[in-house]
Amino acid sequence: MEVVASDGADVEPVAVDRFIIGTAETYDVIVTLPAANTAYELLATAEDRTRSTSVYIGDGIRQLASPLQPLKYFEGMKMMNDMMRMDGNLDDMGMTMSLQQMDMNEVMYPEISGAAQTGHEHMDHADMQASTGITTLNYGMLRAPEPTVLPPGPIKELRFELTGNMNRYLWSINNRTISETDKIMIRKGENVRLILHNNSMMRHPMHLHGHFFRVLNGQGDHAPLKNVLDIMPMETDTIEFAGTEDGDWFFHCHILYHMMSGMGRVFSYADSIPNPELPDPKRAYRNFLKEDKHWHLKAQNDFATNGLDGELMFGEKRWMFQAEWRLGYTEEHGREVEARFGRYVDRMQWLFPYIGADWRTAALDMHEVPDNLFGKPNTKGERQTLNIGLRYTLPFLFILDGHVDTDGKFRASLMREDIALTTRLRMDLMGNSDLEYMGRLRYILTKNIAASTHYDSDMGLGVGVTLTY
Repeated sequence: MEVVASDGADVEPVAVDRFIIGTAETYDVIVTLPAANTAYELLATAEDRTRSTSVYIGDGIRQLASPLQPLKYFEGMKMMNDMMRMDGNLDDMGMTMSLQQMDMNEVMYPEISGAAQTGHEHMDHADMQASTGITTLNYGMLRAPEPTVLPPGPIKELRFELTGNMNRYLWSINNRTISETDKIMIRKGENVRLILHNNSMMRHPMHLHGHFFRVLNGQGDHAPLKNVLDIMPMETDTIEFAGTEDGDWFFHCHILYHMMSGMGRVFSYADSIPNPELPDPKRAYRNFLKEDKHWHLKAQNDFATNGLDGELMFGEKRWMFQAEWRLGYTEEHGREVEARFGRYVDRMQWLFPYIGADWRTAALDMHEVPDNLFGKPNTKGERQTLNIGLRYTLPFLFILDGHVDTDGKFRASLMREDIALTTRLRMDLMGNSDLEYMGRLRYILTKNIAASTHYDSDMGLGVGVTLTY
């Protein structure tokens, strides 16, 4: 294929066999029509290889393209895990990457890395392409046919680190979401330069409304113009644009669920001409930020033969209210409700300090109840207390919880939810310092309904149905 334009802006023709296109990117390509009585298949495949679509170029006998093989997913996950430090930052091992010239995901692509390649996970991009004979487009190949130099003017330089985490699915720039920052003020006549570093293991196609930007790719005065730049993991790319407009313009990741969870900024021109379509711009901006500040509700309850066991979460990007209940049908089974309200405070949101309340009633003879794990009096009897505590997410997504209540007693818990045994069978585990424990198996029937069985040290064995909202 011969690529002749990107995002609607012409580039000097460049011949490639393959290109990866980010969300909202466009490419214009020229393909040579085959000989008479022949039709070639042009194949487009989702990067995760779940679906594909194609068009046949020419008329006649169809020459099929070879379907792409499934991703070597675990090789890719191993590479990502090796590069991810505990603080959530990436270890680039001294490599400087930019402009898609080295795709760290290539280890997953059988057509590039080979179907069973071993020991070559870090082969560089040029060697991989030479070994396969496949030329893959990267941004360094794009060159504008005419000079794209910005007009003279002062330069406003900004550094944006693309940040986020997969655990709570929060995406941000410089670890702040859209609603946690102010608009970025720029002036007409300024040239704005953005240095973008992707400190995450996800691609981020960054899009600027209302402007073309130059991609500084070594082509000098002929740097290509684009309005979407798909930035790969660990890459650092530089773009620049001329301040020529009025009003507010959105800069964001064009993967919708990254944008909606916070990855964006608003550029605002100083001394702008009022927009007649926005009679109340402050109200319009508040409405714009509503989605970023939106609170979400999740609830789950197990209706079992030995009682009700459930949880509720109501929160937004940082703050969270959580409640849990274990309600036996008889006094012997006991009844307990815990609630806590807190804020995720660190960059990866592993840490969750909170204040809470705990209500429990149980028909127990406390003289027969052994001391807890720390040799102190057990707290599993009747109680109505407030508490202050801390939750921390450990490796393998185990959650360690410790709190001190208003009776001066300490309790620690360790739990792990949603362990995927198969695609539909999930397991939950919990144990605490009061020598209480629980195990549950859930078989997912639909996204809202699961068949379940669990054993609780207080409530005993039960089977039932779990409903999730």
